[in-house]
Amino acid sequence: MNAISVVLKEGSRGAEVTKLQEGLKKLNFYSGIVDGVFGAKTKEAVINFQKSQQLVADGIVGEKTWFKLNAALQESNPRADFRVINVQEFISSNRLRVSTPKTVAVQLFSNSEEEEARKSEDITVAYPTRETAVIVYTIIGLGDDSVAGIRNRIELRRNQNKWEIVWVGEQYKCQPNRGHQDWSGSICS
Repeated sequence: MNAISVVLKEGSRGAEVTKLQEGLKKLNFYSGIVDGVFGAKTKEAVINFQKSQQLVADGIVGEKTWFKLNAALQESNPRADFRVINVQEFISSNRLRVSTPKTVAVQLFSNSEEEEARKSEDITVAYPTRETAVIVYTIIGLGDDSVAGIRNRIELRRNQNKWEIVWVGEQYKCQPNRGHQDWSGSICS
């Protein structure tokens, strides 16, 4: 769900209300039917969500409520807004030998070429559980006239004491006047 500037309130109808209801349902605030009609149940769900976010609980969905809803949905789905990359192609193009998450991170970092435009590189390895790991690899400053930065999210799972890459996503940050300035799975123009 992307930021939406439409103000919604009881009586509103349409696709934006459907998106609102779907978002509230994913976050377990709404248990009604997703029908695109902002009725009493949707208003109650909005008020409960607003209270949980320390917002004015008026049941009206404006800019602040949309912002908090989008942020909460992003947290609930860390893969949101990433462009999905084929795992085998990613492994092959980066010449990776998967043994542990740390060795994958080191290989990614050592595979990157020095570029004149490079401003920064960052790589983190997190272990949400004993059986899962997430590597986030970010490069800012590319010798590209449209892309300012690239971020990869690499998810690994341990299967019988062997780590395997199970999902890869990519985000882009565009150069000024070449598209979005925030991280997004949308390709820059």
